[in-house]
Amino acid sequence: MGSATRRRKSFLQENPLCIFCGGVEKATTVEHCPPRAMFQGRKWPEGFEFPSCAECNHGSTNDDLLIAVLARIGQNDGQGDQDGALSGLVKSANRQYPNLIQNMKPTALEERNLNKRLGINPVSGQAHQDIAAMKLPDVFHKAVAVLASKLVKGVYYQYVGKAFPLDGCLLMNWFTNAQIFLHGNYIVSDIFKSIDGEVPPIVRSGKYLDDQFEIKLSISSDKNSFMLQVLFGKSFGFVVIGCVEAGRLETRLNDLRDQAKRDGPFVILQSQCETKS
Repeated sequence: MGSATRRRKSFLQENPLCIFCGGVEKATTVEHCPPRAMFQGRKWPEGFEFPSCAECNHGSTNDDLLIAVLARIGQNDGQGDQDGALSGLVKSANRQYPNLIQNMKPTALEERNLNKRLGINPVSGQAHQDIAAMKLPDVFHKAVAVLASKLVKGVYYQYVGKAFPLDGCLLMNWFTNAQIFLHGNYIVSDIFKSIDGEVPPIVRSGKYLDDQFEIKLSISSDKNSFMLQVLFGKSFGFVVIGCVEAGRLETRLNDLRDQAKRDGPFVILQSQCETKS
């Protein structure tokens, strides 16, 4: 038995239940969240490995691929492709989702209108299509929701020591770097930046990875409610608000949507209560 197999076996013995489906299924695999392919040279953060059942782990493979592409294409000055892996990831994504890349390209009119909306002006010798932001098809929104749900449950497990319950509520607001061009800041992050929280170091083999991944966790003293703020370099990020008590957070949904309406609404990641849109 190799050392990796021994570590995996020991990890699952210490963490026997899947944390992504409420701690009710047996954990048979180790899930890396965020996905390893997001990080340059696959040097992913230490400590972000979680017990998972096979269905929860392997069921998000295509979402992980999209997330890796999104995290890398949003970086500036080639920072998203220091290891040369982006081209292969894009090709794999295009195979899984035919015409994906083509659908991400705006039309000439969309390019001009989008650049105008974002305040981006071509310089001499540039056309609008040379600098236009890409469109994000719905599959990317789904992939971010899957990532956010998994990551927040993983971080909750790290700090609380038990799985987030199935009847708990999770709300998410996510944003891309297009919001920086549009508003000059991430509005939702600014709303909540004054809230105290813990910002753990993100490292691999002694090297800090906070240029690629940052989190801030704010959690109540009774550990029933919390907020996780996440940034992936200069590409995208999200805020997730959670509560283990069913129905309590859902009543705040419309207020949260009003607060964040200029930067996209809060959406429900998990809830067993009916709410009005």
